[in-house]
Amino acid sequence: MEEIKQKLLEMQKAILTDLEIGRDKSITAISGDIGDDIDHANEDRNRELYQLLCERDQDKLMQIYQALEAIDKNTYGVCEDCGEKIGKKRLIALPFTKLCIDCKSEQERTKGISRIPEKTASFTGSDTGEL
Repeated sequence: MEEIKQKLLEMQKAILTDLEIGRDKSITAISGDIGDDIDHANEDRNRELYQLLCERDQDKLMQIYQALEAIDKNTYGVCEDCGEKIGKKRLIALPFTKLCIDCKSEQERTKGISRIPEKTASFTGSDTGEL
């Protein structure tokens, strides 16, 4: 358990460092009167990408905090769906996971099934050669 806790703390530190570096880069970005339209477009794209990465990192950071809290409460490593223990290999590979491999697979399968009707609905009439 100590090995996994250490890994979570290292992941947390890496994310916080990345967020700090990204914040510093965004502060030093091109200002309004310097650069041409392409520079400004690149700056906008980089800002949007940074924002997306920040959101992902914040989600991951929250999962890490929750995993560390679960370790402290001795509830870590139990699947939230079925209540079974999550395999050690899975916890080492993804230490902030909340689902065992079977429940995660089922969740992804179900999510995939719910998307299929949306995709096929836009292709109605394709079997008759119409587009």
